[in-house]
Amino acid sequence: MPDKEHISTNSFGSISKHLNKVPSEKIMRAGKVLRDAILSRAPHIIRDRKYHLKTYRQCCVGTELVDWQMQQSSCVYSRVQAVGMWQVLLEEGVLNHVDQELTFQDKYLFYRFLDDEQEDAPLPTEEETRESDEELQDTLVLLSQIGPDAHMRMILRKQPGQRTADDLEIIYEELLHIKALSHLSTTVKRELAGVLIFESHAKAGTGVVCTLHEGDDFGKLALVNDAPRAASIVLREDNCHFLRVDKEDFNRILKDVEANTVRLKEHYQDVLVLEKSPSSSSQVSTHGSTTTSSSSHYKY
Repeated sequence: MPDKEHISTNSFGSISKHLNKVPSEKIMRAGKVLRDAILSRAPHIIRDRKYHLKTYRQCCVGTELVDWQMQQSSCVYSRVQAVGMWQVLLEEGVLNHVDQELTFQDKYLFYRFLDDEQEDAPLPTEEETRESDEELQDTLVLLSQIGPDAHMRMILRKQPGQRTADDLEIIYEELLHIKALSHLSTTVKRELAGVLIFESHAKAGTGVVCTLHEGDDFGKLALVNDAPRAASIVLREDNCHFLRVDKEDFNRILKDVEANTVRLKEHYQDVLVLEKSPSSSSQVSTHGSTTTSSSSHYKY
């Protein structure tokens, strides 16, 4: 069992309210199915717990929830994946941290299902238990499909200085699929992974400034000219999510990378690009062929 950590420890900043105040019907049902299944298959997981002389009613431990979920289906293949699946419920308030933090962690931390927030929460009937057993596998498949996005949002809500190496790698892998960033080098994308901030807006505004589609970006001209934005962005739809990078960070990254880059051009096209790297090994690419050198401090 992992070392017990203080229940009020918040390593992601002070977040005290849910993104979705009213859970969707689909996620509400998923939470009920999981709660009923736990009560019928492993009722010891949901119980009163004491910590530092305080009693927490009808709680579950994060590590035990992950253990249980991984035992229920082959579609749950890693603890990281299971964390993302529980994070889905946490974001919508169907599962709650006892201190109302919006992050699910695979640690000795206490969580409570929404149904258990009320006094003397009823146990599922035989009919409800049967229905939950029938729906459990479909519910786990659903959560496994939407869990990665919830896990990504959880990582992006961390302060940049609190992101682990694994967190940065997950963000970087996501940036590879964003069309607006496709022209940026690998080094720039990796630097951006450390400074990007998640921003969400629940309600749309009125009027349309410019219609954007998934993967589009805006504001580049102001960044290049080091000028303030001339307009505010008005949302066309509810529940819009953005990846935001401060202008100072963006300019610094581009300046640092360009200062450490050597380009060889032929007919006005780059045929060799060398980027200075702190590592001792490097890769150099020319016209599609790759060679490895242990003495160079530059890489492609």
